[in-house]
Amino acid sequence: MEEIEGLGAATIAKSREFLATGNVRLLAYLRSQHPPGLLDVLRVPGLGPKKVALLYKERGIDSIEKFAENLENGGLEGVAGFGPKTIENLKTGLKRMAQVSARLPLTSAVGVANRLKNALRGKRPDIEIHDAGSLRRGCDTLGNLNFVVPGDDPAILDDFLGLPIVLETLEKGENSAIAKVHPGLAVELVLATPHNFGSTLWFHTGSRAHLEAVSQNLGDFATEAEIYASLGATLIPPELREGRGEWEAARARKLPQLLEERDIKGDLHTHSTWSDGAATIRQMAETATARGYAYFAVTDHSKALAMANGLNAARLREQAKEIAEVQADFPDLKIFRGIECDILRDGTLDLDDEILSELDVVIGSVHSAFNLPETLQTERMVKAISHPLVHFIAHPTGRVLGVRPPYDVDVAALIDAAKHFGKALEINASERLDLKDEHAFAARQAGVLIPIDTDAHSPKMFSNLHFGVQTARRAWCEAKDVLNAKPLDELTQWLARK
Repeated sequence: MEEIEGLGAATIAKSREFLATGNVRLLAYLRSQHPPGLLDVLRVPGLGPKKVALLYKERGIDSIEKFAENLENGGLEGVAGFGPKTIENLKTGLKRMAQVSARLPLTSAVGVANRLKNALRGKRPDIEIHDAGSLRRGCDTLGNLNFVVPGDDPAILDDFLGLPIVLETLEKGENSAIAKVHPGLAVELVLATPHNFGSTLWFHTGSRAHLEAVSQNLGDFATEAEIYASLGATLIPPELREGRGEWEAARARKLPQLLEERDIKGDLHTHSTWSDGAATIRQMAETATARGYAYFAVTDHSKALAMANGLNAARLREQAKEIAEVQADFPDLKIFRGIECDILRDGTLDLDDEILSELDVVIGSVHSAFNLPETLQTERMVKAISHPLVHFIAHPTGRVLGVRPPYDVDVAALIDAAKHFGKALEINASERLDLKDEHAFAARQAGVLIPIDTDAHSPKMFSNLHFGVQTARRAWCEAKDVLNAKPLDELTQWLARK
């Protein structure tokens, strides 16, 4: 462990303690001093550690349930800092948080699905397990998981229900079973024989809007391609099956040539140890090279994000020296100098034009003042889009799936501004998936280019690209619609425009 960069003595000591005993005494002590429910209360928009600590001390609020009860019953009245306006904002925030928490983010659901499939393959090494439902369509959040397995052996269902990951059996039939797995997600596994496999997979993939567009009763089909051929259509990719005109396009042979992960030539939004990243620029360059990229951009945070060790002009110029040194060792990989520059409350940028003009890539993003009214939030972001040195806006609505809802902003106005000023709007491929598919669809229709970036803070986060590509496919994106699907020379020309 001592040879791993970034691990200090304290982290190594705790790691060794955990490996030897299965526990960390400091963590156990901290847990004994702070009820675990406080972490849930801390997730409410508008509450920070100090306010949560105050509520715990003065009102004994140690869970989200107690917080909601006190919020509704006037229990927060008289607590310093909790006036009528704050209480109303907290009520709104709690409702939005409930909406956010109701479904599991795709990035988390994939992890649950993989654990379940690996566990089942441990019992049946030769089993085929096909994703279905929202997971197969790449929806950003999921209410359940669906799988289709070729075969008619009912013992497969018993093996599924007997997995350690299964918390509870909800339903079992002749050809299907539904179980609840950690973290409370319902999972359905359906068996299909060879002659009806296509029909079963198609039906359980959905969506309902896609299925309801078919008025006739379908028989059994071995493949999905046979289903679409019988309906006079070309095979519709799962990501497009949402009732958004895909049937008309398929029958007219006008479906898009959807973006593939191999079309992406590089990543334009990454972080390093210069701000809050976990890896050096060299380590990130090594990973970009291993992925076959032609380029990537180092875009650490700007100074306004002090908690992320954001860079000022002097540190950016120091960083340039390191980028040049690394660049010399990677002749086949273009490393762009960049910045993820905070958009301040009034729409101005966190760094002045002198330093921004030295950079190859300038990303504008919002990390503060999430509670601005929609009109002011929109004006703020449009002003940043109009700045001649900004190339694109990162995670334009500010959401973090399962954690934070989007702030109030007129996305149509952002798209109009991006089109007018020739700027791009990002699909952030990690835990945000922002722009979401509907907004990316509208941006693509308007002719606004879309970079798909991982916002990687470590080498392993580069692999999150898959989620962004899937979101872009749901938006009907082709390679021509995506900024970082451009070859290096074309991208360089686009970035050089002022």
